[in-house]
Parts: sequence; C-alpha cells; structure tokens
Amino acid sequence: MFLAVSIVCDDYFLPSLEIISDSLGLSQDVAGATFMAAGSSAPELVTAFLGVFVTKGDIGVSTILGSAIYNLLVICAACCLLSSVVSRISCWPLFRDSLAYTISAAAVLGMIVDNKVYWYECASLLLIYGAYILVLCFDIKISQYVMKKFSPCCSCFEVNEDEAEQQPLIGWKETGALIRRQSRADSGIFQDESDYSQLSMSLHGLDTISEDPPSVFTVPEADLKRILWVLSLPILLLLYLTTPDCRRQFWKNWFMLTFLMAAVWIGAFTYILVWMVTIVGETLKIPETVMGLTLLAAGTSIPDTVASVLVARKGRGDMAMSNIVGSNVFDLLCLGLPWFIKTAFVDTSGPVEVNSSGLTYTAISLVCSIAFIFLAVHLNGWKLNRKLGVVCLVMYLGFAVLSILYELGIVGNNPITVCGN
Repeated sequence: MFLAVSIVCDDYFLPSLEIISDSLGLSQDVAGATFMAAGSSAPELVTAFLGVFVTKGDIGVSTILGSAIYNLLVICAACCLLSSVVSRISCWPLFRDSLAYTISAAAVLGMIVDNKVYWYECASLLLIYGAYILVLCFDIKISQYVMKKFSPCCSCFEVNEDEAEQQPLIGWKETGALIRRQSRADSGIFQDESDYSQLSMSLHGLDTISEDPPSVFTVPEADLKRILWVLSLPILLLLYLTTPDCRRQFWKNWFMLTFLMAAVWIGAFTYILVWMVTIVGETLKIPETVMGLTLLAAGTSIPDTVASVLVARKGRGDMAMSNIVGSNVFDLLCLGLPWFIKTAFVDTSGPVEVNSSGLTYTAISLVCSIAFIFLAVHLNGWKLNRKLGVVCLVMYLGFAVLSILYELGIVGNNPITVCGN
C-alpha cells in the first residue's frame, strides 16, 4: 500500500497538479497550499466524514489533531533528510501559512471546548477557509506589500524577495521553455512567469512536452527495479484502467479527472494502509495510545509525506513547506464540512457531541510545533538541509515520548481509562 501511494502520487497526482497550476498560473507555494494540500489530505476528509456519519465518534477530531504535529515535524524532517538538494524557502509563504494554521487551530479548539459543535460554528470554519483561499488569490499583491513594509526591519523578507524574482528566470533559462506572460494587475494569484512546465519536466524527465512517458508495461532493465515493477504490476494495471494519464497527449485535457481520481485512490490506499497498520499494532500488542501517536499518525500522513519529498528533491522548498502547513489548515477546517452538513441538513435537532479531553495539552502542542518550525527555519537561514531535518526529527521524538508517557499516566495527572470499566 505504501508503494501504491507513492505510484499514484508520482505518476498521476503530481502531473495533474502541475498542469492545473500551469493552467491557472499559480506560484509553487500557492499550488502547494491549495490543490496539493486538498488532494493529499483526502484520507483525513474521508476520516472526518466517517467519524461524523458512520462511527458517530471522535475519530475524525482525534486523527486530524493527533497527526498535525507529525505532519509538521516528521514530514519536514523527511524533506530535509531524503533530499540531496538543499532547497531555499521564502519567508512570506511560511509566515502566511503558519498564521492561517494558528488561527485554524484556535478556531477548532475554541469550538470543541464545550464538547458541543453548533451549525454556526461549523459555518465559521468554512468561512475562515474561504478567507484563506481569498488571501491566496491575491497572494502576490499582499506579499509585495508585506515585503515592502517589513524589509527595512527584517532582512529575510528582502533576501527572499530578490530570490522570488530571479528563480523563475533561472529555471526558464535552463530549460529553454516558452514563457507564458500574465499580468499581476489582473489577479494576485497569477505570476509574470509561470514555471510549472519546468516542474513537470524536471519531475518526470520530459525533455519536450509532446513526449509520452514509457508504457507501464515496459519491463525495467535493472534487477531491483524489475522486482519492484513485478510487485507493483497489479497496482499499475488498476490505475491504468481507472485513471487517465494526463502526461500523455491523448489524455492531457483530462487533467481534472486525473486529479480527482488520484485523490480517490490516495484515500482508498491510505484507508487500507491504516487498517493494516492497526492490525499489525494489535498483533504486536502495542498500546492504542502509542499506536495512535506513531503508526496511525504516520499512516494517514503518507500521501503528504510522499508528495512533499518528491517536490523537495527537485528544489521546490516553498511548495513542500506550503503543502505541509497548508494540508494541516485544510485538515482542521475540513472538519467543519461534515459537521455543518449534519447539523444544518441531516440532524437539525441539536449540536454534534465531541469529546475534548486533553484539549489544553493538544492546544499547547499545536502552537509550540508551528512556532518551533518557523523559528528553526529562520535560524537555519531559510534552507531545508540535513541539519534542520535532524533537529525536527529529534524534536518529534521528544514530543512523542512525552506524549506516550502522558497518555500512559507515567507523567502528569492523567489516569488510564480502560474500555468497559
């Protein structure tokens, strides 16, 4: 299932994302915070709906809040440690997404503090996400204003402003691709030079747009790749029959269908993956609290991990970081959608009941994690390198150990409750 998620991300999800971004002229950080975050967060959205309508429990809240810190620290560490390229990231996108994440976390935690969620509270979550999308639509204008305002007192804004202007030019010189010019005056979401065709070519090795990738039935030459190809052949065949490959000229105009089908398959594969992880944990007698903070958090975050590492390997640090933080914003605010549907249309008699035990600890952890990421990146000179990866990994291991000790009642005043007692 891990192999299946990586295949669908690399061969279908990211190529469709690149064509969407190229069509809309999105910058890499805006694309990472919107389409990429929404697509790779399909498992969390499915989990939220299951928790509200099927299990009628807190599974959606606990999964999303529990994996939020894993998303920030471990995926950032994976992007740094598994990439041979040192990516430079801009100050504004990380600040923008961190602020949106803090507001989203405060809104969700403020809603569930009384263990009840009303329809107008759910609607406010959706409005916050709408405001976030609106800010992204005028991101260029807002970022230019912020950089102009704060560059005299903060050097990171001034440095990254220059890099933001030069990076597309360098990329297009190297590839010699056609530049599609669009005016920033029309809409803040558009860049002067859209560099997503470069990303598409660099990710998939396409020298020209007209070239089709090799057939999925082509047997690789290397022995290890041949073994992996045989193991993944059922998945390749399933995806070949159900999802159009928008990298090919014949299916290029079907990129939206590719994106939606890739998101569906990401959700399906992750569901099976988490199911298998749960069975492994039960078989090995791993406590549920430990499993929820480690194996299950990792399982639901695999699409985000794979997608972020793939783009980080190509030097797209802004896109990787925007996907990491933006997917958390999407996860928190997408809780409002199933809650709103239930309270406004399905069961209008009363609010949704949730359990907010451990709320204070969760709130402190969420705020501390995003503050730590921002500070660590700043002190590291706005680079994604191995040093930052090691720091993030050690920080998460420390957090996980403290959380497990707290959940097991070893640290703090948190008595263990056993089902049925």
